[in-house]
Amino acid sequence: MKNYISISICVLLGIGLTTCDSYDFEQEQYRNEINLLSNSQMIYDRQVADLRVGGDTIFMVAGLSGTNNSDQVFNVALVEGDSLIRAYNKSNYDIETDRYARLLPEECYTIPSLEKQIAAGETQVKFPIYLQNLDILSPDSIYFLDYKIDSVKTDVFNPRKKEVLVRVYKENEFSTTQRNTYYNYTSTFVTTLDLNNALVRRPTSSNQVFPLGHNSVRMLAGDEEFGEYKTALDRINARSIKVVVGEQTSGNPLARNVTIEPYKTIDVVQMTPVDLYDNTFLIHIISTPDGRSTYYKEFRLHYKYRLNSTDPYKEVKAILRMEYSPRADLL
Repeated sequence: MKNYISISICVLLGIGLTTCDSYDFEQEQYRNEINLLSNSQMIYDRQVADLRVGGDTIFMVAGLSGTNNSDQVFNVALVEGDSLIRAYNKSNYDIETDRYARLLPEECYTIPSLEKQIAAGETQVKFPIYLQNLDILSPDSIYFLDYKIDSVKTDVFNPRKKEVLVRVYKENEFSTTQRNTYYNYTSTFVTTLDLNNALVRRPTSSNQVFPLGHNSVRMLAGDEEFGEYKTALDRINARSIKVVVGEQTSGNPLARNVTIEPYKTIDVVQMTPVDLYDNTFLIHIISTPDGRSTYYKEFRLHYKYRLNSTDPYKEVKAILRMEYSPRADLL
């Protein structure tokens, strides 16, 4: 009996070894397929365009999957798409068409080539997108580029990763649209200039600041509020001011003069500097006796405004401050 068992085991081992010798492991390797880099929602949102003069460059990325790097060259061609942005708007906003994400206007970008190759041994290729005129974009809207793989001109690709929405964020030195940027009110006074009923308020909240151009931002005037952000566009347009940062002041190398302007319809008048409210943007450094320093970006403003011609003006003396890290800003 023991002999029969031993013979059976030897036969099975022999079959196993023969099977291993004839098995094609190469067929089980993860295939080399082209894909467009994105997250699980088919959105690529890892880049932020700087609003510098002359524009900035972001990239679409085509990758090559596979367990091993390929020794072949892979052709990649892209064409404009529209299915993803339609799906995005429908799933996120349904019938609220005024809130729909938009395709980036043609005057805001140039893509020099939509056909490239992934070289042998490489795993990706980048398609540069040259951005310009981003100051014409509303900071309250979402902008995408929608592109997909051209199936005719592209080698084998992953059909589930063949289209991508490239989210276009913008930023300047003072703010970004990639995340909410808030400056806190510090030592701020809002005075209603009414001879019959003068009222002084001291806002202690914060003000959300949005980038506009390379040296300008938008913020709410004084102690105004825009309420529910989803329905706030008209209120934002009516209650916001534009602050433009200019040249360095003569007395402080860390301070620059600012100009206060209406964003849309608001009546705003820049007033003469007084005390700390000297109409400047300042890098404010607070140091402790043990040598540690805390850095702030700070707007120091003096202006008056009103929303309607029949309203009394409100005088604003405001310091808006946001802590930041110089090292992080250089990354």
